[in-house]
Amino acid sequence: MQDSRNIKECLDKLLNDNDRVFIIPHNRPDMDALGASIGMSLICKKNKKRSFIVVDDDIEKIESATRKVIEDVKNEFDFIKASDIPNYITDKSLMIAVDVNKTNLISVTKYLSDFNDIFILDHHKTDNNTIKTPYLFIDEKMSSACEEVSRLLFLNGVKITKDHANYLLAGIMLDTNRLTKNVSTETFSVAAKLTSRGADSMVANNMFLEDFDHDRAIQRLVDNTIFPTYIFAIASDRDDSGKTYDIEDIAKASDYLLKYQVNATFAIAYIDEETVSISARSKGIIDVSKIMKLFGGGGNEHSGAARVKGMSIEDIKNKLNNILIPANYIDFEAVNEEEKQLSLKKSI
Repeated sequence: MQDSRNIKECLDKLLNDNDRVFIIPHNRPDMDALGASIGMSLICKKNKKRSFIVVDDDIEKIESATRKVIEDVKNEFDFIKASDIPNYITDKSLMIAVDVNKTNLISVTKYLSDFNDIFILDHHKTDNNTIKTPYLFIDEKMSSACEEVSRLLFLNGVKITKDHANYLLAGIMLDTNRLTKNVSTETFSVAAKLTSRGADSMVANNMFLEDFDHDRAIQRLVDNTIFPTYIFAIASDRDDSGKTYDIEDIAKASDYLLKYQVNATFAIAYIDEETVSISARSKGIIDVSKIMKLFGGGGNEHSGAARVKGMSIEDIKNKLNNILIPANYIDFEAVNEEEKQLSLKKSI
């Protein structure tokens, strides 16, 4: 795990060198990206720097939890579109990207060269699309962006309200599937400190309550689950269903499958007429980011995703099945030898 004090020292210098800050979450931000963005904005306020949170998506297309928080805090923080950046940027502006490090997952790619400095705080693996900057702080073992931003808030002595604490705790709970995966003693320590500052796990959990339509969408995918080997589960829609899904619902279906005795899960469905989204989750034995890279995506050991055009759901399932067959699985040494032999027997 990276030293939070070193991250703070670098961020302090960049804030001192610049007069404005543009905080960039990934497209269609979830609670981890938004909570981390709000936390970073609070750090900027403590340092007397004006900051802007850039959310370029149509507010109606953002998941309900995130949308509600944006509505609740829009008078407290400056939210702008990417197209507004030229109206506010100066020759001493800092860009802070949270919960993202790739150019193809942000809305401000064409403005990257306009920033004086770029600081990235993330927990997803880098690849050829990673933003070029010397200030790249990536820790794949970190549970969430909100965990590290919370530590920075504590180190900076920033006073946070119970609402802010709840947003940060919700981000941690989202990326850890309610503190059940990719957590460390540090994760629980941060959660405890947020609780001492007013966060309530019940309130944070209630941010993720589903409405009926979204719950049905998730369950449709879960109901159509196959288990190609005893350690994998794949949920999917039918190619001929005519339905499109929110990316968040596909991700939640993949999260849901982790309740079963499997090591990695996948959910597959159309998000528009041409694009299929794949969401992958792992309990840590299998690095799903390596599998998602085979579909042009990425992620980290515990969480990955990809968007695919030109392939049907069945095509993707067949390719995924071939990858997951133990004899062909590219990184099967990640599974211990006993599990490997058991799975080989089941596949014969």
